[in-house]
Amino acid sequence: MARILYSCCGEGQGHSSRVLTLTRVLTSLGHEVKILASNKAFKVLTPHLPDVREIPGFTFVYQNNRVELIASFWGNLPLVRQRGRVVREIVKLIEDWQPHLAITDFEPFLPRAAEIAGLRCISLDHQGVIPFSRPPLPLDQQIPALAARAVVWLTDYHTEAHFATSFYYPPVPAGEPVEFFPPILRQKVLDIQPRDDGHVVVYQTSNSFTRLPELLKSLPFQFKVFAYEDREGADGNISYFPRADARFIEEVGTASWVLTNGGYTLMSEALYLGKPVFSLPVAWQFEQWLNAHYLQDLDYGLMCDDLRDFPAKMQKFIGQLGRYRENISREKFFGNDLALARILKFLPEEKVLSAAGLIRPAVV
Repeated sequence: MARILYSCCGEGQGHSSRVLTLTRVLTSLGHEVKILASNKAFKVLTPHLPDVREIPGFTFVYQNNRVELIASFWGNLPLVRQRGRVVREIVKLIEDWQPHLAITDFEPFLPRAAEIAGLRCISLDHQGVIPFSRPPLPLDQQIPALAARAVVWLTDYHTEAHFATSFYYPPVPAGEPVEFFPPILRQKVLDIQPRDDGHVVVYQTSNSFTRLPELLKSLPFQFKVFAYEDREGADGNISYFPRADARFIEEVGTASWVLTNGGYTLMSEALYLGKPVFSLPVAWQFEQWLNAHYLQDLDYGLMCDDLRDFPAKMQKFIGQLGRYRENISREKFFGNDLALARILKFLPEEKVLSAAGLIRPAVV
């Protein structure tokens, strides 16, 4: 049995979903896993895993479907000043517990603590694709791209190897300790038998997108919207549900297509289930723009990063749904087995048990 210290970024559902999925498999193999998580991830993981410890974590400030960079910077400044204390506390945990491996899902403090304590540490997230993705950038993405690449570099700098789960695979320079593999999917997604019941699922990262209902009411579809904390019930062609509603992924599985921001996790789950995606990436969040760009470039859906283009882009998207579905059906969007295999190679040989049969996709 190996001891694994696993840290999780607190922003976004994808980080906690990956950590929960892989931790369950690792513990089923007999390994002991301690989780370090902040903010939303701590609240999500605590009911499902036996050993989750809360640590401080960085957050974003959203306004009108965009990240407010200055407000986010000032909001996180106190934590930057406390980073030394946080790292020292994690070093003490490492010294007391003596884990065999550290894994970080886009959490910056554990890698530095592991380096100080002499513990092997790897990163496993989606953000690892960002430094290697170099598409032509519009002017409004130049600064967010620089900021995002810097944050990823600072987060992963102290790790021994970088693994990134993605539905797109930019080229990696020779000699870089980086590897990409398909999405890591939670069991609830793998268990779904997808079909098309005709509705459209809408998900939004924050409830700051105030123009969303107006845009949806102009379209001839029935929408199931998971976007607001304080809105439920029906309003014309829109049915509102809490963002964290347990029925969400089942509704995705029976949807015709999905409208969302540029968040990687829902995109990857929708693609696995065969659903085209119309993406409205959050402004000034480069990762979302990048995901939406590659979604469009691979012809799995369409990106709209300017609401003035929404009517024309939506008309084009609807006209090409058949082509999107055909392209999606040709690809593999399941990487759980590859991710687990890579993790196990970093454990001491005598601590590794067979994982055969533990992770399998549903038949879709």
